[in-house]
Amino acid sequence: MVLLFLLWILVVSVREGYPNAFTEKSKNDLIMSHKDEIVLYQPDNSIRLEVRVEDETVWLTQAQLSKLFGVDRTVISKHLKNIFTTRELEEKGTCAIFAHMGNDGKQEYQTKHYNLDAILSVGYRVNSINATLFRRWSSQVLKEYLLKGYAVNQRFERLEYRMTETEKKIDFFVRTALPPVEGIFYDGQIFDAYKFASDLIKSAKKTIILIDNYIDESVLTLLSKRAKEVDAIIYTAQISSRLELDLKKYNAQYPPVTIHTLNRSHDRFLFIDTDAYHIGASLKDLGKKMFAFSKMELKAQELLQNIGI
Repeated sequence: MVLLFLLWILVVSVREGYPNAFTEKSKNDLIMSHKDEIVLYQPDNSIRLEVRVEDETVWLTQAQLSKLFGVDRTVISKHLKNIFTTRELEEKGTCAIFAHMGNDGKQEYQTKHYNLDAILSVGYRVNSINATLFRRWSSQVLKEYLLKGYAVNQRFERLEYRMTETEKKIDFFVRTALPPVEGIFYDGQIFDAYKFASDLIKSAKKTIILIDNYIDESVLTLLSKRAKEVDAIIYTAQISSRLELDLKKYNAQYPPVTIHTLNRSHDRFLFIDTDAYHIGASLKDLGKKMFAFSKMELKAQELLQNIGI
């Protein structure tokens, strides 16, 4: 599903004997030789990077890394320093100096770039989801780079091996960074089920809506893990005096939760922004008996409208 977020456009440099040319140029374009190319990475409207492709890998500056992962450049610099200090990667093998033109279009600058290994090492420290998206995009671009004749065919096998090794190294991060779309928790998996619900709640950016006929203070505890700017609304069958008291105390300490009564739903649903999850057990009982969950194809707004919310 994450590949649906990718919008990538290949912008190929002019090469001797090859008909393609840049479809877009600006004063900020990197100065290139016939050995490399610039590829446009634009997974959404918030990120647009001109990525250098050379020597069977991709290269980004610290400024581009900052933009890609949405953190300050000083954070990028700190993580790179730690990566090289601990010898997780060798600086000599993962850095290169390339020339680029300044904003005035007159002066040329020499700037340090970092290859895919360094990019991913930083990414999984600060923004694993964006790192996963960029890794998958890079894999496809590098394969295209070889298949279209920009490098000799023998390099393809080496690239495949390198990408396979990279897949193995970051498989753990891919599994843990992206919420699962379906699954089953068995009787006794109380912590695993709690962790699943907690991670979903932490992933919300704007809104959490829970439809669950059985609510107690443990559900409020889960909702306390959301970001403070995220709104939380609960729909339940009845609001007892005890729940009212728990809610009053909760709202005095944490960003408030709103609770309404709703008698039109038998099942439990958890809406995280635009995503809808069908949950086979009440949040307060997760892991006490076997239950299944699934991410629904219907978007949250459509389902909420059908319910009458």
